[in-house]
Amino acid sequence: MKKFTAAFANFAVGALLVLAIWHLLHIVLDVNVLPGPLVVFLALPSLLDHDVFVHMYHSFFRIGIGMLLSMIIGLVIGIAAAGKGWATKVLTPFLYFTYPIPRVALLPAVMLIFGLTDTAKIIMITIVVVYPIIVVVRDSVKDIPKQTYNILTCYGASRTQVFFYITLPWGLGAILSTARISLGTAISILFFVEAYGSRHGMGFFILDAWMRLNYVQMYAGIVVLSLAGFILFVAIDLIESVVMKWKK
Repeated sequence: MKKFTAAFANFAVGALLVLAIWHLLHIVLDVNVLPGPLVVFLALPSLLDHDVFVHMYHSFFRIGIGMLLSMIIGLVIGIAAAGKGWATKVLTPFLYFTYPIPRVALLPAVMLIFGLTDTAKIIMITIVVVYPIIVVVRDSVKDIPKQTYNILTCYGASRTQVFFYITLPWGLGAILSTARISLGTAISILFFVEAYGSRHGMGFFILDAWMRLNYVQMYAGIVVLSLAGFILFVAIDLIESVVMKWKK
């Protein structure tokens, strides 16, 4: 209970700091394109008349599937690239050559191939997010101390047991740590991909409000998207507390 109270207090302080900076900018800049936080929060209930829950559902679906695919692919390729066999010799050069590619620039190609569909948007989120996960998982597994393996081997553990008791948990820990950073990237890409050929999604909603010069609704949409990201961020912490109990 004390930990929950302390965490809630920290979140409250952080939220108040953001609102204070927002309000200060509103006063200093004094422009109609930056309404105050109170006006925006009072406008949140009006979003119900604009199918905000429908937009949220589509955004959550795209980002959820994209993050899940990124984690699965990142775990598999990251662990494979951390080994000493042929997979490492093939995957390491592949990662070094493809990592610098500006993956956002692939959006036109992805949409030409897969059309203006959810599949194209999920693929774009996955392409952008998966690379940092692969690299972090690979480096994390490579850094596992050799004595950790030796202890289990001395007790007669098989390769499969070593994988499930050491390598896999270590890789999952790396994924959940990276997921926090990747989540922010995924939300940014989500807004970008939903701005093209979409009729649903928070990215479309925000851009549509901007085109209609309805700045209050635009910022209200940004607040909703930010709250969604906050919920997902907290969810990752909860998942880590359950899955990674061994860290304690």
